[in-house]
Amino acid sequence: MQFLQAGSFTAPYAGAIIGLGCVFGTSSNGATEFMLRPQMWIKQRTAYFGTTEIIRQPSLSSQEIVAWLREEGIPIAVIAEVAGVERKSVYAWLSGGAVKAHNQERLEKVYFLMNENKLTSLRHLYRFWSRNIIGEQSLASMLQAKVLDEISIRNALSQLWPLAKKEEIRESFSASTSSIKSNPFLRESREVTTSHES
Repeated sequence: MQFLQAGSFTAPYAGAIIGLGCVFGTSSNGATEFMLRPQMWIKQRTAYFGTTEIIRQPSLSSQEIVAWLREEGIPIAVIAEVAGVERKSVYAWLSGGAVKAHNQERLEKVYFLMNENKLTSLRHLYRFWSRNIIGEQSLASMLQAKVLDEISIRNALSQLWPLAKKEEIRESFSASTSSIKSNPFLRESREVTTSHES
């Protein structure tokens, strides 16, 4: 009688497990516990083997990173400063031009740093780009340094993201207020409601 499929992980041990269970399993609780131990061990090993696989995320091209920065509201001149190149190089990258390995690596670092704990678009963050944060240094100067100090940049971003989020909220509130003022129907409705409440 065969209970396990041939070639399964437990098949070679099935006979030994059943035999030992019959010999040592005098009490029902002891037998059950003894029989479950190998199964638990197998599950643990199987789960362990499953987590050892490393899934590598494909890296973005320089063209994709630059396009993303532009969509987020960062000017080409600033992207060039961050990348340590001239503006014509950035335009060439956008057109699919060749990128040196160290420029690609730098752009990838900037991309990942900007996406960590991101609270709003970079357009709102850019308003605080030149504000001195750590040791009289701004985020702009940190991103223009020859070697990126990732710890300092993360610290600066942790202070700037909340400010950028507040700026986004303030801007959306101002936009909704101005839309009410520009729409005569909404303006009249608001005036009637206000006068009725008073």
